[in-house]
Amino acid sequence: MMRSSRVILLLAASMLVAAELVSMSLLLRGIGENQARRTSAALDRALLLMPQIAEWTRAQARSEGATISAPWIEPFDRLSVLSPTSLDLGEADRRRLEGGELVVVSRVSDRVVKVLGRVQTDHGPTTFALTERSTDDSRPATDRVLIAQHALILLCALAGLVLAALGRAPLDTEEDSAPALHAYEEAMSRLRLRDDERVAAFEREKSALAEVLRDREAMARAGELTAGIVHEMGNSLAAIVMQAEFAAKSSDERSRAAGAAVIEEARFAREAMASFVDFIRTNAVQHLEFELGKLVGRVVARESAHRPAQVAIEGAPTMVSGDEDLLERAIENVVRNACQAVGETGRVGVKFGSDATHAFVIVDDNGPGIKNPERALRPFESSRPGGLGLGLPLALKILNLHQGTLHIGENVRGGGCQVVCKWPKSA
Repeated sequence: MMRSSRVILLLAASMLVAAELVSMSLLLRGIGENQARRTSAALDRALLLMPQIAEWTRAQARSEGATISAPWIEPFDRLSVLSPTSLDLGEADRRRLEGGELVVVSRVSDRVVKVLGRVQTDHGPTTFALTERSTDDSRPATDRVLIAQHALILLCALAGLVLAALGRAPLDTEEDSAPALHAYEEAMSRLRLRDDERVAAFEREKSALAEVLRDREAMARAGELTAGIVHEMGNSLAAIVMQAEFAAKSSDERSRAAGAAVIEEARFAREAMASFVDFIRTNAVQHLEFELGKLVGRVVARESAHRPAQVAIEGAPTMVSGDEDLLERAIENVVRNACQAVGETGRVGVKFGSDATHAFVIVDDNGPGIKNPERALRPFESSRPGGLGLGLPLALKILNLHQGTLHIGENVRGGGCQVVCKWPKSA
């Protein structure tokens, strides 16, 4: 009986040691692969930004230590001009940097990715650095906890293996060894259960990060396409509109109708290009005080002139701070989206005001509602035929520039949709 119980303990401990070694290796490999994907994505985004980076670096060539944080470098947090002597690089990376390649420096411990490069200026080669820090500050701590937990389980398993192999205390019966074995297995089972929960959370976070990276890469590609489209199509549209205006002034009714139709289509094309440009443009936010009620009144007046929906305003005069032009564009996109959703017989309500710290504009409607709010805030996702899918994403971007939020939910009055725009009412 004693030999049988010891053999069972040895087998159980050996299997647990092997399982934990495999789990530890998979965890470390997963952390490494995640960091490698993040590094590769940072390099790809840096390559897309090189024209703007080169222009800014040449302008700052003599300003060693110059730093900028702007929306056009997103998702990077900072762009800096560095001194070559301040770089802590290996010989291979230094040769690559001197040869004109981009060098990625990645530290898993603090979740920082830095992309280094050189730009030729009138004053010689100038070194720049793009820095991206993970927004999830709890991530390094989570990784360390997971590694520590696996190490603890491994140590317990090794201790059990050693005790089972070297133990000399007599075991008179199988019943005497059963309670100890049961307690050991129960403790290991609890530790493994906690470990499985943490690994599942890790996988969810990794999937969410991959989805964010896909959205950002889509926006970067849209930026490249937009620059080419605006350059190539701007002059062509102007020429088309000029010829259509001549046709619209013709004495022939069919020619006038055709000219008016061409002008309308050209207007739509211009609005589409303007929406693309607005979405990728670097917006410098100006924090000036203005009256929120007047802004909402202008937006509702414009939309009421072009849409048959009934729009009601509720609110008192409210002084807030922010970039009035940008915020007006954001609120207009939200109100227009609601008016388009409700159609000719629908109702749209616009409520505005402020609390102790934030200003808000709430737009609700009795339309069909938005089934997937997260998808509606992604660029180029539109359920409306012919829609570009940039109205709500542009509004979200403007509110983010103001450290604000945009929340989409169900209309509390029953049916339809409610969109809450909120931002700090003072800088």
